[in-house]
Amino acid sequence: MLLNEFTNQEFSASVNDWFYTLTAQAHSSLNNAIEAYRALTQVSQTTAEYWVLLRQVCSALAFSRCKADSMIALQNQTQLSGQVEQDAILETLLDANRNPGSEDLVLTAAQITPLSTPETNSHLGWYALADVLTSAGSRQKTIAAWDNWQQRWSTHPAALTPPTLTNELAVKTTRSIALLLPLSGNLARVGRAVRDGFIAALMAEELNTDLHIFDSANHSPIELIRLARNVSADVVVGPLLKLNVEAFAAFAAASETPTLLLNYLPGDSDFGAPAINLLQLGTAIEDEATTLAAHLQTNQHERVMVVYNDSAWANKALNTFREAWPYPLHTANFGTIKQLTNAVGSTMGVAASTARKTRIAALLGEPVEFLPRARQDLDAILALTTGFESAALVPALQFHFADHLPVYATSQSLRDNKSPTGFAVTELPVLVQPNAAEQALIDAFNLNQSPLVDLYALGLAAFQMATWAPVLTESSSWREHFIRHSPIGMLSISSTGRVSRTLTVTTARDRQRAISSAGNMGSE
Repeated sequence: MLLNEFTNQEFSASVNDWFYTLTAQAHSSLNNAIEAYRALTQVSQTTAEYWVLLRQVCSALAFSRCKADSMIALQNQTQLSGQVEQDAILETLLDANRNPGSEDLVLTAAQITPLSTPETNSHLGWYALADVLTSAGSRQKTIAAWDNWQQRWSTHPAALTPPTLTNELAVKTTRSIALLLPLSGNLARVGRAVRDGFIAALMAEELNTDLHIFDSANHSPIELIRLARNVSADVVVGPLLKLNVEAFAAFAAASETPTLLLNYLPGDSDFGAPAINLLQLGTAIEDEATTLAAHLQTNQHERVMVVYNDSAWANKALNTFREAWPYPLHTANFGTIKQLTNAVGSTMGVAASTARKTRIAALLGEPVEFLPRARQDLDAILALTTGFESAALVPALQFHFADHLPVYATSQSLRDNKSPTGFAVTELPVLVQPNAAEQALIDAFNLNQSPLVDLYALGLAAFQMATWAPVLTESSSWREHFIRHSPIGMLSISSTGRVSRTLTVTTARDRQRAISSAGNMGSE
């Protein structure tokens, strides 16, 4: 109460800083970290005491970026750059990349303007290092990027005392890879798509790595393990099909060879928690639903209508979205496209409005002039629909007075060449911002129009992860803090070895523009 009496007083800058620092300390001692942060945004001249307090507050709020900024600023003032400090700063910066918009989301809800990252050389160098360690791709490219960073930032504290994670980059190089995919039978096309993506990524690297490809459709799990052992594989990649993965995992765990499974194990696996040498990579629809839940919250939506079909993938996405969504959901389910308009109308309340008109007309015994009214309390629409269904959804929304609402959708709405413009969609980064090697693969196999594009992209990402597998199955530090831009999304690893991804959110219109631009570049 005493501090509140001074809030509207006029003070000098130094007294003002003292007052707000004292206010922040008071809030912090009462475990009210968000109000402590609010007070610290009013401080104009920063001191070591300020950065120590801000680091404490940001730690309490789980604000990794803010915490890292404080640690770097404090390092500038104290000149402390020992191994412990270096490791803490880099690991915190990597953690900040996991949920890049989460801090702003919390602060926006509290009506607080976020503190900006100081533009010191030390901050710029640390952020540049975090960028090369998360975006270079394969481990070999990351090693080269780290070498280049050291040359450019030769006097930076992280160059003079390298963090432990950078010292572990060169541990156990990958000389031989065994790739296990279905290359015969009904699913041969699926296996070949992953294989072609994997080979394209390998050829772009020009590495001295032997690749041995085996047909998982023609061999039992134990035979595949023996084949990989016979070629002295440092890393095993595959199998791809879920049933094969579950049968293969127990043998792979016993072999202790770093193994990248190209599908996910069930949570209640018979052999318990997956062994540390097993990583699980895939393109699950659940990752897209989680991405959209975070994106909609960042855009401050609360009241959302989910329009979804009866497919297994749509129900998985809905369940995942519901788990991640902190507000009530309104759903519109349909079995066929013919049912889509009625499903939307029912949830929008138009059907109820029409029913009221019918009752009133019956009571009056004469026709009533009437314009149906839709509910006005929705903020956005989530469409768990295919491209054909999404195209049909547009006029359905117009008919039921909902065409003013922003529509979000998964990549499924882009996969059958009927993608509606204007939808905000989760999409594979390889299709939004491909590098030269990825663009060559897109052009060679016409991936912009291919229903197998996710599998080609999985092959690209699988190669990158294969180069990282020896480090991720040996170093608990890398496993805990691993974050990676990849062709299928931003990748991170759970304690069970499951690789999750966060995707790019773009508009269907912007995606089409990017495709046209890339096509023009390829024809020049």
